[in-house]
Amino acid sequence: MATRRILRIDNDDDKKILKAHCRPVRLPDRTLKQLVADMFETMHAANGVGLAAPQIGLPIQLCIIEIPAEVEEREDGSEVEVAPAEQYVLFNPKIVKMGGEELLRDEGCLSLPGWYGQVPRSAWVTVEFEDINGKERRLRKAGGLLGWAIQHEVDHLNGVLFTERIRDLSTLRDITNERALDNQPA
Repeated sequence: MATRRILRIDNDDDKKILKAHCRPVRLPDRTLKQLVADMFETMHAANGVGLAAPQIGLPIQLCIIEIPAEVEEREDGSEVEVAPAEQYVLFNPKIVKMGGEELLRDEGCLSLPGWYGQVPRSAWVTVEFEDINGKERRLRKAGGLLGWAIQHEVDHLNGVLFTERIRDLSTLRDITNERALDNQPA
């Protein structure tokens, strides 16, 4: 496995690639297993939830998502995993339905680390895609973090950046210094 360089929105050369529409992937293709592994390694190294192929310079319709494990704290302070992490690999995804009320929440992107802004998204989506073997799949009414991530990553495949979804640009802010202050000893 290898960690790949993540292209940045604030780099003009990178942005040209990030703004391009991606081409469909012809499946099955055994060589893609290594790419998917590299993408998960790259995403984990950057502490992300999702990553789209154009973010590592590949203009193909592929994105990955990992919803973190759900952990509960016990009375004694120990933690127990109540739901495992869930990984999704979506080739040629298409959002076929969007529903529920529009939600507004802070959203960031690995292509603009540390920056967050208020982005409106649908409460849930239904997405059709192919798995790595070329089998057609469907996720119905994906909501919460999964639904949000699907919308963000599919936008990448269509050359749409999260900053373009922000209606009030005054909400876009760099929280890097806020995080540094939060980690200072009291």
